[in-house]
Amino acid sequence: MRPGHRFIGTAQMTARYHVSPRQYPDLRALCGDSSDNIPGIKGIGAKTAATLLSGGLTLDDLPASGRLVGGKGAAITAAWEQVLTWRSMIRMRTVMPLAAKPTGAGTVPLPIPGQVIATLGLWRRPLAGPV
Repeated sequence: MRPGHRFIGTAQMTARYHVSPRQYPDLRALCGDSSDNIPGIKGIGAKTAATLLSGGLTLDDLPASGRLVGGKGAAITAAWEQVLTWRSMIRMRTVMPLAAKPTGAGTVPLPIPGQVIATLGLWRRPLAGPV
């Protein structure tokens, strides 16, 4: 079974991606994630991103870490604001306002499919005469 089809824990995440679950958005912001339309930094793959984040570092720690050197470091530095935006897009939002108690309000009923087809003018009558 592929990892996308089951839950994986911290040990499996670390074994597969070489980062903790907390670091995963940082990893994907650096190397990209096609499923979320995140292009990542050109020339930075998952292995390089994991190396940059090794030791529990996050994107916030990278500028002061001394690891952003050479051409790859320059590429990350040049796109830093975009990398932070990508991380923000990848992170799961955990704050969502919910009613303290059920409201009892029902949902809006869905339209009848035939009515939608008729309203949009998608219903065509068969041609008259022999077929």
